Amino acid sequence: MDSGNSERKLEGGCLCGAVRYEVVGPEFDAGYCHCSICRRASGAPVIAWANVEPAAFRVTRGTPRRYRSSPSGERAFCPDCGSQLFFVPTDPAWHLSFMLATLDDPNSIVPRLHIFIHDKLPWFEIADQLPRYHDEPLPHPSKR
Repeated sequence: MDSGNSERKLEGGCLCGAVRYEVVGPEFDAGYCHCSICRRASGAPVIAWANVEPAAFRVTRGTPRRYRSSPSGERAFCPDCGSQLFFVPTDPAWHLSFMLATLDDPNSIVPRLHIFIHDKLPWFEIADQLPRYHDEPLPHPSKR
């Protein structure tokens, strides 16, 4: 997604199609998360995500089910097929993270960093030169 184009609309959804969403507006971060919670929620060694302002994200069909996966937030997933769609932090709720692989065109946004690298599985090899962070370096966009 071109961060300079706030009118671009991207669409995505779950595996079975019961839950659909749209993103209208730029992402302000996109990357790979290596934390153990994301691994367990997705069943994959890493997930790719993008952060947007909550107002830029809207569910357009269906009702995702939410699960409080940690003290820091809730994950939303399709109640029918189980696809993890997005994460909403509880404190502060100034961003929403959605899973890039659930976009209709997952090539629309390219990851730019790695987070929670301290939790990376030792057998998972990172082949890119993107910045790597021990934790989550996500200050509010107004403080960047």
